[in-house]
Amino acid sequence: MKPRLTTITTALLLAACSAPPETVNKHPQPVKKETKTMPETKTAPQTQREILTRILEMMASAQSVKDFSIERLEQTFGVKMNRSEKDDDDGSFFANLSKNWDWYMDKYKDPIEGQDGVDFSFNPTAEYNATHKAHEDPNITEICDMDYDEFVKKAEALGFTQTPNIVQDGMQRGVYLNRKDLQVKVIPNYAHPEGASDAAEKKACVRMLLIG
Repeated sequence: MKPRLTTITTALLLAACSAPPETVNKHPQPVKKETKTMPETKTAPQTQREILTRILEMMASAQSVKDFSIERLEQTFGVKMNRSEKDDDDGSFFANLSKNWDWYMDKYKDPIEGQDGVDFSFNPTAEYNATHKAHEDPNITEICDMDYDEFVKKAEALGFTQTPNIVQDGMQRGVYLNRKDLQVKVIPNYAHPEGASDAAEKKACVRMLLIG
């Protein structure tokens, strides 16, 4: 006995035969891939100007001292800091800069106030100290390509305002640079450029930056 097609089955077969064939897109749209911007890999600075320029770069975007994390310091300066065993966000770094000067970077938390701080400083080398009297610094104009006045003006261009730092004897010892919750204390050293003897020719150079 031959099977009979029902009315419904017949209708489905006719619909399938009459349906237009599926069209294939010969030019599919490319799938957009999300690209991640990798941070720029920097090498360690070789000059005093490079060091101060990178500090200014961090100051430009920082809202507070918390933006000076060890990760950002390492990325900005292209160095690996020696981290503290007690606190992974405390660390230090130093390297030679010139014949008589080293530069230092120290990230720490104040043990009394519990506040974060970052210090940058230029100090005589151990070799220099071994052959000279205590507190007898080499001529700092050796590392004064960007002098104190230029650094302060560049910081003011970033929106910082300066307030004199008055010490115990009533003399001014650098300035405080302030912007919102960020403060940078700039301490200069004064020295004669090589070959100069007139007191009026003394040049102010950046000796230390205390960020808090």
